[in-house]
This record gives sequence, structure tokens and C-alpha cells, in this order.
Amino acid sequence: MKQFFKNKFFYIMTVLALLLTIVPSVLYSMGLTFLFRDAVCVLLTPMQKIFNYATEAVDGFASYFYKFDELVEENIALRERIAELEKQNYDAAELEERSAWMSNFLEMKSQHTDFKMLSASVTGRESGNYSKILTIDVGTGAGVTKNMPVVTSEGIVGRITELGYNWAKVTTIVEAQTSVGAYIERTEDAGICEGEFDLAPDGLCRMSYLPAEAQIAVGDRVLSTGYGSVYPRGLVIGYVETVGINEFTRSPDVTVKCAVDFSELTQVMIITDYEIILE
Repeated sequence: MKQFFKNKFFYIMTVLALLLTIVPSVLYSMGLTFLFRDAVCVLLTPMQKIFNYATEAVDGFASYFYKFDELVEENIALRERIAELEKQNYDAAELEERSAWMSNFLEMKSQHTDFKMLSASVTGRESGNYSKILTIDVGTGAGVTKNMPVVTSEGIVGRITELGYNWAKVTTIVEAQTSVGAYIERTEDAGICEGEFDLAPDGLCRMSYLPAEAQIAVGDRVLSTGYGSVYPRGLVIGYVETVGINEFTRSPDVTVKCAVDFSELTQVMIITDYEIILE
């Protein structure tokens, strides 16, 4: 304790205390209190500035996190709204597609009043070397049988070649070893459209057995003849892509671009019955 009173710090603090007590009293008695007030202001002003800056910094820091939380909530709300709008857009697009499909279905029914048709969805495609075999979601349970023709509003897809209770395989007209009786609409020259392995990847088939004198042009429309008891007469097969001459038979060598894009198919129609027209 004695050591404390001998300490320089004690003396300094004692002197400051005396000064803070005596000086204001002397100044007050002399009428000079403004000097003391000014001195105190000079000393306190920097401290007030520092305190204000610190307060503003703390307020800004707190405000930043408050606004950050608000932004996070707004971002979540916006994401939910975008997801909702995307779903609405998807539903609208799906409804429009379904409406267009049904319109085409009804139009085809009106053009071919003798057709009995069943709608089906494409559920799969066989993988492999350019295989053009589709799987659909109807089968014997819906009255489907082997060799029923499968079409769209654009033209022929193929025929049923394998099936179960609620599924069926459709072999398209470009698959190798398939054939369709066909004729050129403009000239009525008849032949046979056959699938070939090397043409299938491009959605092409070859038209053979045409008359040597046939005058065929690129772009001519090719239709089914109705011969063979599989496809009705007058269905679109495709359009003439190239015209050449077979070097062995000297008859026209024609490739036909199929009207249907098999890679884009999602819906098809199965012709379950139709009136056979003999000409």
C-alpha cells in the first residue's frame, strides 16, 4: 500500500484531479467558464466523432445482414415463382401439343370415314445398328393384332410385328426387309417401296419395279397402293428424294424420303379396321 502512494502514477492522477477541481472553480470565479467549456469540447469532439463512426459502422453492419436475409428470402420466393411459371408453361405446351394431335386425329378420321383408329404413345425405340423399331403402349388388351398399320397425320409409320397385353412393337417402313406397295401420285406409276439397311439412318427407302418409261421427278409424292392387305390405299409414304437408272434393269432407281420423322414420334394412330377398296 505504501508502495502505491510512492508510485508516479498516483502523483500524476492526484495532480489531474486537483486541476479538474480547482481550475473550473477559479475560472468560474473569474467569469471565464467558457474557456473550460471550450477546452472540454476540444477534447470531447474527436471522441464523439469516433463514437459516431463506430455507431454508424455497427448500424451498417447490422443493416447489411438484415438486407442480406431479405435478399435471400426474395431469391427463394423468385425461384419458387419461376418454377411455378415454368410448370404452367410446360402444361400449356403439353395441352397445345395434345390439342394439335387430337385435331390431326379427327381430321384424318374425317378424310377416311371407313377407318377405325386407336391412339397410342411411343414408349421406346430399339437401339442397335440403325434399328427403326418402336414400342407403343397398347396391345392385345385394346384389341390390337399383328400386322395392323400404324400411321400419323403425315403418313405411314409401319406395322405391328410383335405385341403383348399392353404393349406392341412397330416395325417402320424403312427397316430392312420391309415393303409397301406404292405409286407415284402425279404419274400413277406403281412399284414397291422397300427398306434398306444403308438408307434407314436417313429415313429413306428405295422404290423399285417401276416401269422403264416412268417419268418421275424429285419431289413427287408417293402413296400406298393398298395391295397386300396391310396398308389402306392412298396413305402418304413420302416424297421422291433422288431419281436414277438401275444399271442392270435400266428401270428408274428411286429413293423416297419418308413423310414421317421416326426420331421425333411421340404419338401414333393404329388403324384397327378399314374398308378394302379394289381397283
